[in-house]
Amino acid sequence: MNAGIFKPLKFRSFRSLFGAQIFSDLGNWLDLITLQVIVAYHWGLDEMAIAAVIIALGLPWVIIGPFASVFVDRLPKKQMMVICLFLRILFVGGLFFAPNLYVLLIFVFLKGTVAGIYDPARQSMIRFTIPDDHLPEAVTLSQLSSNTMKIMGPALGGGIIALFGAKSPFLFEAVGFFIAILLLLTLPNMDEQETNAKNKSKNKNRDNGHFWKELLDGIKHISYTPLLKSSVILSSVAFFIIFLYDGLFVFIAQNLGFTEGNFGLLISALGLGSVSGSLLMGNWTHWKRKPLHLMSSAFLFSGSLIITIGLGSIGIVNLPQFGWVIGAFFLGFMSSGESAPYGFVLQSETPKHMMGRVSAVATSLQTFSMLIAPAAGSLLAKWIGVSIVLIGAGGATCLLGTIVLIFIARNDVQEKHFQA
Repeated sequence: MNAGIFKPLKFRSFRSLFGAQIFSDLGNWLDLITLQVIVAYHWGLDEMAIAAVIIALGLPWVIIGPFASVFVDRLPKKQMMVICLFLRILFVGGLFFAPNLYVLLIFVFLKGTVAGIYDPARQSMIRFTIPDDHLPEAVTLSQLSSNTMKIMGPALGGGIIALFGAKSPFLFEAVGFFIAILLLLTLPNMDEQETNAKNKSKNKNRDNGHFWKELLDGIKHISYTPLLKSSVILSSVAFFIIFLYDGLFVFIAQNLGFTEGNFGLLISALGLGSVSGSLLMGNWTHWKRKPLHLMSSAFLFSGSLIITIGLGSIGIVNLPQFGWVIGAFFLGFMSSGESAPYGFVLQSETPKHMMGRVSAVATSLQTFSMLIAPAAGSLLAKWIGVSIVLIGAGGATCLLGTIVLIFIARNDVQEKHFQA
C-alpha cells in the first residue's frame, strides 16, 4: 500500500467522515462474538439459535441496502447519519438488556436496519467531502476501513469478553457510536443546495419507474461487466461456503478444547492473520493484474486449512491449542487474498457515479448468500454433525478455487481485460 491512499486525510471534512466510519464499521462487527457467546455459552442454545442471529444480522442489508442506495441521495445525509447513530446506541442498549433470544433477535434486526441505511449515506457523503481528483483514494481508504473492521471487530470483541465479561462489548460499542456522532458533528454544513435543486428538477419528472430504472442500472452494470460479474459471483459463493460453517465455529472451538475464556484467542488469531494479509496485499500489488488468480489460489489454501480444522474437531488430527491458533492465523491470512482482489475489481470496474448502487447490489447478493447459508449449515450440522459440515465446506472451497483456476486458464479472461 503506498502513501497515496492516505492523501484524502489531509482534508478536514473527510477526516471527520472517515473517523466516524471507523467507529461505525467497528460497531457493526464488535458484538458478533458477543452474540454467539451469549446464545451458545450463557443460554446454552443450539445451532439453530446461532443461525437465527446471523440471519437477523444480515437480512436488513438485503432488503434495505439496495433501495436505500437510491433514496439516500435525495435526503440530507449528515443529519440522517447522526440520527442513525443515535438509534444504534438505543438498539445496542436493547441488546445489553435482552432477556431472551426473541427480544435479542428484534434488536439485532433493528440495529442492522439502521446500519443498512447509514452505509449508503456514508458512501454518498464522500463526494461532498473530497475533491474529485482524490476520490479514488478516498473510496479505497473507505473500503479498507470496512474490510478491516470486519476482521478486527470480532477479534476485539473476543478480547473484551475475556477481560470484562460476555456483555461488555455492547458498552464499548455504544461509546464508539457516540464518538462517531461527535466526529460527524464537526463536519461543516455541506453545500448541497445545488445538488438538491438538481434533484428537485429531476424529481418533477421522476416516478416509480425512474426509481426502478436507477436500481436496475446497478444490476445491469454488474451483469454486463465480465470481470466484475465473475468477482461478485465468486465472492457470493465464497460467502455462502464461509457462513455455512461460520455460525458453527463456536461449537468447533468447543470440540477443539477451547473454553469461553480462550475462545477469543482463536478469533483474535483469525483477525491478526487477516490484518497481516491485508498489509501484504497493500504493499505487494502485482496481483492487481490477475485478481481472480489470487482469489482462487487463496481458496485452495484456505480450503485445505478448513479441512484440517474439521479433522481436528473429530480427533483425526491432534494439535496443541497453540497449533490451532496458528492455523486460525493462516486461515485469516488467506482471507485477505480473497477480499482484497474483490475490492479492487469492484472499484476499478465501476464508474464513480454508480458506486453506491453497484456496491449496494453486490453487497446484497453477498449478504443473501450469507443469510441462507447459516440455516443450511445448522440443518446439516444436526444431520451429519458440525465437524463433517466443516470438512465439507473446506472441500467445497478447494473445489471452487480449482474450477475458477481452470476456467480462467482456458478463457484467459483477465489478461484480455487488462490488455484492452
